[in-house]
Amino acid sequence: MTHAPGGSSAGLLQRAPTVVFLVLVAIRVAILGHTIAEVTGHPVTDVYVLRIEQIASSPGTPYRDFPVEYMFPENVAIQLIGGSGAEATAVRLAFIAFIADLAAAAAVWWGWGRRPAALYLVLGVPLLSFLYQRFDLVSVALATWGVAIVERREDDIGGGIALGSAAMLKLWPLAVAPLLLVWRRWRALTAAAAICLVVGLAWLLSAGPKGPVQVLSFRGARGWSVESIEGNLLWLANRGTPILEQGAMRIGTAASWAKWLLFLGLLGYEVMVWRRAGGEGRDPAGGACLAAVAAVLVFSPLVSEQYAAWLLPWAAVASEGDRGERTVATIAGVAIVLAGLLGLFYLVPFGWAPVAQRWTILARNVALVMLLIVWYRAAAPSAQRPRECPSGIESRSP
Repeated sequence: MTHAPGGSSAGLLQRAPTVVFLVLVAIRVAILGHTIAEVTGHPVTDVYVLRIEQIASSPGTPYRDFPVEYMFPENVAIQLIGGSGAEATAVRLAFIAFIADLAAAAAVWWGWGRRPAALYLVLGVPLLSFLYQRFDLVSVALATWGVAIVERREDDIGGGIALGSAAMLKLWPLAVAPLLLVWRRWRALTAAAAICLVVGLAWLLSAGPKGPVQVLSFRGARGWSVESIEGNLLWLANRGTPILEQGAMRIGTAASWAKWLLFLGLLGYEVMVWRRAGGEGRDPAGGACLAAVAAVLVFSPLVSEQYAAWLLPWAAVASEGDRGERTVATIAGVAIVLAGLLGLFYLVPFGWAPVAQRWTILARNVALVMLLIVWYRAAAPSAQRPRECPSGIESRSP
């Protein structure tokens, strides 16, 4: 698969792809080793790892006997990797995240070429200080493989199964699923829906109706996440003190009407994205998916720094598009770097760290909002340009 040049940085990646890949994989191996050394040499303090261990070690049935804020498949994974001590859990999680990271890069390479895969690995570097202690990269890998398989017209059913599995692991891939409607890939859509239905029924049978409610309400949390737009503004205005509530730092009180308003705003933007994506000449796996996923972050009452990983594959694909697509990919890159910087500010013990945290969150949130605006304006019918795309992609597009 060949790609048109997309700028100086892309040209650099094209000129020395082997060296770039070796260096980027070596960085990940070093981060994996450092993570394992940290969790085996010091007490584990990561909130997510401790929560995994707490869930896996608790007597009774998850959801029924105690609340769990994670989707059913993630809870199953938690039961498998947890329960034998926080140190062992952290090591297993690091290996899973590392493998998922490389799997996502392989999906981008297979679906769109070497240069986007290299860009995926480059963009992911700022997030590595915390991503290898999170489960998010598994959903990223599954969603990316699902879209790549459908994009290449290799196996609609397999692609739908992968995308449906990603959506049941973490809800955010639902924002990508309308891509199947745009492409009119009904078999893939049916397979994705079937996976969601089967997993959902298994969840209800094992946990009852409490499970989905606990996930959607974040275990009944009442405050705004300090990384959400609303929570960050409250924090900047000193309208309360952030406290740890249900596994996340929150501030203020998020009224039900406000959450519903955000949900309606998210639905409205998603409809606009996919209606416009269906009428443009660009590859919707790039800018449209990027905008759709970024909207989940903008309109959510809960945001964490690791959620920036959700943007990685779509930003890499968008970098292969026209000028508008490359612009939103650049904005996404800025948001990803700021998320990585935020993760470092969370670790430093200095007195200025809270100030740096809140202003970094503001800058990242502004970048995300700008991404939504810029993509929508660039995708307007009057702004369409001849598509810069891989040769032969028209033969794969319905």
